[in-house]
Amino acid sequence: MKTKEGIFCFVCPSHCALTATFEDGKIVKVIADSKSGLHCDICDSAKGPGTIPEVHSHGKRLQFPMKRAGERGRNLWTRITWEEALDTIAEKMKFYSENFGPESIAMVLGEPKSLDYAFAQRFATYLGTPNVITPGNYCGVQTGHADHFTFGTMNVVSDETSDLGCIVIWGSNPLNTGNCFRGLSRDSMTQALKKGTKLIMMEPGKNRYCDKADYWLRLKPGSDGALAMGMAKVIIDEELYDKDYVAKYTVGFDELKQEMANFSLEDVAAETWIDVDTVREVARVYATSKPAQILWGNALENSVAALQICRAINMLRGLTGNVGGHGAEVLMTPAKFSRPGRFYFDRKLPRPTAKSIGKEYSIAMGAAYVPTQSLIKTILSEDPYPVKMAMCHVTNPILTYPDSATTYEAFMKVPFLVVAEIFPTSFTAIADIVLPAALPLEHNSIAYWPAWLGHVKAQPKRVEPPGEAWPDAKMINELAKKMGMREHFFEDWEESLDIFMADAGMTYKEFCVQRSLDPTKHYLEDNPEHYFRTPSAKVEFYSQQMAQLDLSPLPTFKEVSTPRFGKEAFERYPLYMTNGKEGAYFASGYRHIEAMKRYKAEAICEIHPDTAAKYGLTDGEMIYIESKKGRIQQRLKVSDYIHPRVVMAAFGWWDTEAEDNEYNWRKYNINILTDGDPPHDPGTGSVQLRGIPVRVFAEEPQWPKRPEEQVEEVAKVK
Repeated sequence: MKTKEGIFCFVCPSHCALTATFEDGKIVKVIADSKSGLHCDICDSAKGPGTIPEVHSHGKRLQFPMKRAGERGRNLWTRITWEEALDTIAEKMKFYSENFGPESIAMVLGEPKSLDYAFAQRFATYLGTPNVITPGNYCGVQTGHADHFTFGTMNVVSDETSDLGCIVIWGSNPLNTGNCFRGLSRDSMTQALKKGTKLIMMEPGKNRYCDKADYWLRLKPGSDGALAMGMAKVIIDEELYDKDYVAKYTVGFDELKQEMANFSLEDVAAETWIDVDTVREVARVYATSKPAQILWGNALENSVAALQICRAINMLRGLTGNVGGHGAEVLMTPAKFSRPGRFYFDRKLPRPTAKSIGKEYSIAMGAAYVPTQSLIKTILSEDPYPVKMAMCHVTNPILTYPDSATTYEAFMKVPFLVVAEIFPTSFTAIADIVLPAALPLEHNSIAYWPAWLGHVKAQPKRVEPPGEAWPDAKMINELAKKMGMREHFFEDWEESLDIFMADAGMTYKEFCVQRSLDPTKHYLEDNPEHYFRTPSAKVEFYSQQMAQLDLSPLPTFKEVSTPRFGKEAFERYPLYMTNGKEGAYFASGYRHIEAMKRYKAEAICEIHPDTAAKYGLTDGEMIYIESKKGRIQQRLKVSDYIHPRVVMAAFGWWDTEAEDNEYNWRKYNINILTDGDPPHDPGTGSVQLRGIPVRVFAEEPQWPKRPEEQVEEVAKVK
């Protein structure tokens, strides 16, 4: 017998409404739910409908706890019980905590898929470790804190309307990711463009919106901050800013205006590859076409100046008065819900951040994460202390951290490594204990992320997990009891679901009937004196809060345009590598799914025809991409829309079918080419993942050796 139920997609943070068909306890079909009135902005490749039916019953799912058998990395395993797994983990954790301090234990987390993140953070609090490692240093924190320091809250969203004067899509591909960090829906975009809304694309690659754009700026990867400052200069110099808004609702305009004298538009053009006339034109269009929205994405967060790049873009919003008005971007209050921070922090037991391996990053400490490169450096150097154990949930650092080879070396050094996962991966292959994780729909769940969009959605259990797979929250809850933390956790982890819903005035069961809680949008006209939640109650071009954190209170052209890599790097590696969001996949996950392999089956990189001709490359062949860190292969697609100096590579790829026992994470993985070396963003710890110096070739050549390599060879001979 077939039945149909409404569910929410869990593949990406958009959590689109879907309708699932169930038969014999399995999900057999998933389609978009366009009738319920709930958010349904399905991505181009329909990742949810394609992935969800297959992933729940996939034959390669991890089903039982396992412990390593033999040498680490050989991928040989012995099945064990949950009792043995938890007893072993607890025994190791107690030993390391008592002998080396709880800070010697790292909680390593990725993108939330349920309450795993909240439970892991709570566990870290009561264990006493300040070392919770997340990808916050290159996802979510920079945009969120740029909004916080400028407008007083991270909850700044698009006001849905078709009466828009201008839309800027900046570092985002809404068709692949469901929308963007602002949340303007595809339907609203479509209606706006039909009515003549101007569209400006800031995009070195291409998505389908590029063909609809009035202006498509293929700027140099990583130069977004310089472009934003250039646009601000035009708006100020030509007095295109909203004078009434700036006078009433902003502070720091004079300081911002003074900064405009420190650079020229020619400086902007040299840094961005965008000519002066185009910079002027797009600035004028944005400033004079109100209301306007800037829809930004994750690409802006992948730079050593990420926070100030995002702040520079916020200067444009403030100068033009495009925050607080109808059709523009507005502040909002998230749906009433017991915030996760209250769940995982305890005022009576503050985190010992002075012992954290990321303590130099003030914003990271406030946001309860350690930058990923801090973990890798500490493991290898044992400075300021050794990391003895890592407990890892919803993450594959070997694919997603910069400098994969060094990341692999570091985790191989950790004495005891626990990995909870859905499928076998290159990371589970080097673990000591592997725990099988249940997916959403295989347990009761609450989808509360991303926090900046303010929605909360119910995801009740619909099917049984395979074998003995557990929700990550249950794993952590049961481990907490064995660690003597019973008073801070639950007899049954699902008791927490009612706690999370308490502020909403309902039980979890009642929430499942309602299904979704939505945020409340606020407009400047309703509360002009107290609208902005900054200390000054105004838009802060100059942020005193940032000054107090020893960060530049104002974005400067020098800060956002100082290159991470010097000219000498591009003499040997003349191309700039960047990447975009995959259509078929989210991050590094779900590469096993046949339905999505039909959409994209391998790692594909794009370069310009002239670049291909210059290096003797042919469309469709496997080519090498090389940086100073290493070399990978990807399939070449010759694309005339790519800038001739750019390589648009594919992110998150590994060989899931490889015969070797580590699933061949080296072959296609672009993080072989990146590094986590300093400098880093001083507040958030963000690293440079855009504009990486690389070169390309079809066959492995014999390059002339650099002088230092010749010295090394002579030394080896001697």
